[in-house]
Amino acid sequence: MAEVIVIGAGMAGSTAAQALTAAGHRVVVVDKGFAVGGRMAARSVDGARFDVGAQFLTAKTPTFRAMTARWADEGVLRTWFHGSPDLQAPRDPDGHPRLRGTPTMRRVVEHIGTGLDLRLGQVVGAIVPDGRRATLHLAARPAGTAARPSWPPAASTPRSTLTADAVLSTMPVPQTRAVLAAGGVTLSRTAEERLAAASYDPCLTVLAVPDGPSSLPARGAVRVPDGDVTWITDHQVAGTSSTPALTIHAGAEYSRERFESDAEVVRGEVVQLAAGLLGTTAQPVHLHRWRYATPTTPLGDAPLVDRIGEAPFAVAGDAFRGGRVEGAALSGLDAAEALLAALAERRA
Repeated sequence: MAEVIVIGAGMAGSTAAQALTAAGHRVVVVDKGFAVGGRMAARSVDGARFDVGAQFLTAKTPTFRAMTARWADEGVLRTWFHGSPDLQAPRDPDGHPRLRGTPTMRRVVEHIGTGLDLRLGQVVGAIVPDGRRATLHLAARPAGTAARPSWPPAASTPRSTLTADAVLSTMPVPQTRAVLAAGGVTLSRTAEERLAAASYDPCLTVLAVPDGPSSLPARGAVRVPDGDVTWITDHQVAGTSSTPALTIHAGAEYSRERFESDAEVVRGEVVQLAAGLLGTTAQPVHLHRWRYATPTTPLGDAPLVDRIGEAPFAVAGDAFRGGRVEGAALSGLDAAEALLAALAERRA
């Protein structure tokens, strides 16, 4: 039995961790968040319930269709609507199904992660070789902070270490590269070049309470691919919230230009930009800044496996396998399989 550390408790990390656990290894999952989910995050504000990141998932490969069918049977996933969510798309009851968590997208990841050894609120600052193993240097994330703390942390911040036989990172690739650099780790040239190619679009997400009924389509959502606002969900219509609740995703160009702007200003601007699609005004209640929201340079289908010293090291996430929630899940499975092979080879 090997000890494996998985960084990230989103879809990729949780899926990989369960696969590694099922193979008989001892797995610890660390995440800077105070709840699992990653980009399948959810939030409640004054009784209103919101999905903050991914609003639905699709299943196009046999492997992921089997996984989603099982989750549906287990009561944590349901069909939301069929067909395209685009603004001008006609109603298509026979179109491709869009699936939602019950009641939120986070619930799917919570379900996958049942029984895992989770260490939440822990920021990975560096990974360093440690003989045949690798050591992670961690800092406790202060409660109430939204941004990833800088490294090294303040002297008063509690720190700890974890050592393992293998490590899997499912953080966004720039964060993975940063913690490797902090530990003085250089991967193989092939791995370095592959990771260096990764790029992402940001997304500013505003949660809001509408002042009246929305004029969104009957499904309770709309997508405008090239707009300043690219997505809106009415969570009361979608069945997530018992009270009015909106998630509004700003477009990549707007988000990039305004990413560091004052939160109150951005909240106000985004709900104004969404008003025409909503058919009503809304009161913003929260702004979330997704710095690495959407991979724009896919890193291919093959798992990325290398070494930190002598310890097997892998990278997974939605930058692999074509992106989306499905890509993250399949990437997690691929990385787990590759780590299992690397660990078996080392034992031999």
